[in-house]
Amino acid sequence: MLASRAIGASILWIDFTLIFENLAFRWNADAVVIGFAMAFYGVPGVLAGPWIGALVDRHCPWRMLRWSYLIRAAAALALWQAPTVGIFLICVASKGFANLVPGPAEQHLFRRLLADEALPGNASKVTLIDQLAKLVAPLVAALLATWHLQGFAISAALSVIGILLLPNGLAPNTGKRGGALPSARPVWSVFHDVLMHHAMLRRVFLVTLCQAFVLGFYDALLALFLKARGYPDGTFGSIVGCTAAGAILGTLAFKAAVRRWPPTDLLAASSLLFGITILAPAAIVYANATLPVVAMLGLWIGNGFGYGLGVMLMMLTFQRECPREVLGTVTSTGRSLQLLLMIIAPLIGSALSNVTSIEFVFLCAGGAAIGLALFTRLVPVAQRPPPHS
Repeated sequence: MLASRAIGASILWIDFTLIFENLAFRWNADAVVIGFAMAFYGVPGVLAGPWIGALVDRHCPWRMLRWSYLIRAAAALALWQAPTVGIFLICVASKGFANLVPGPAEQHLFRRLLADEALPGNASKVTLIDQLAKLVAPLVAALLATWHLQGFAISAALSVIGILLLPNGLAPNTGKRGGALPSARPVWSVFHDVLMHHAMLRRVFLVTLCQAFVLGFYDALLALFLKARGYPDGTFGSIVGCTAAGAILGTLAFKAAVRRWPPTDLLAASSLLFGITILAPAAIVYANATLPVVAMLGLWIGNGFGYGLGVMLMMLTFQRECPREVLGTVTSTGRSLQLLLMIIAPLIGSALSNVTSIEFVFLCAGGAAIGLALFTRLVPVAQRPPPHS
């Protein structure tokens, strides 16, 4: 399963890099076309994610993974051979839809195959795989361009390898429905009921959802902030690498941290570290001081560490707390809400920066994350009665 996850993550990030590289250099696309491509790639996750998750709940996850690899292979070949930019964009949308299936299917399989005590270590490994794929994919795309190899053909080949990695035998379907949450109910009703009756899941999800909003609120302005403060041109790329390095360090600490501290303490620590690393650069500006490049990079290692802890804790809490028969529905719906906020948040952050300043946006974002930490630490988790059967 982890090998399949590594293949899937590699396909995701290689495709993402190749799509926009091809639009820029093969199709000479303008900003409008690139904006449409971004929408076609990401919006399916917002609109269709919950229903794809519900579909996975009703079918064998192994079979769903196979179909996702098959569709991704076909879409990669279509992207390679697309005769017009319009068809290329349609193929981008098909990639976006195919990418929705692996997440809920893998959640089901990890829940089924692993004992409870193995779930924290698995969350660490999955996050490590994702971060390494994010770092390596642009390098792979650059090498393919240098060697004049067709990147989408490599992506299709990886999809075939992914199919071969999956076991031949189909396990029985996980979808035994409980009376409290029948499959015929609307996905949003199922999602609401699960959150209402699982207090820790509700707390972790809402706080990490707010963290995602905070990330989107300031992240699009980071390059402009660095430019305004006079940092060298390569600083932004270095910061991206540092956040990934911080998340990788988080994967090494997560398993031991889960054994030692309760989820609320980890969630508070995640939000506090995340908030301090955003607030500090803004506070330095307001203090009329300067922050050396090395110190800035160190802050963003902490930023990736803090945010990564929240991501892993949410993954673990969903697997432990969510009823198995609706695991795909709930995780996919939660992911769709995160994506929606990360689309809206940059618009709000940019609008606020236009009427105030970029450093004020960072100040607000950091303060909000620290406020989340205080809320998580000081406000007890409210318990709700279980649903009636």
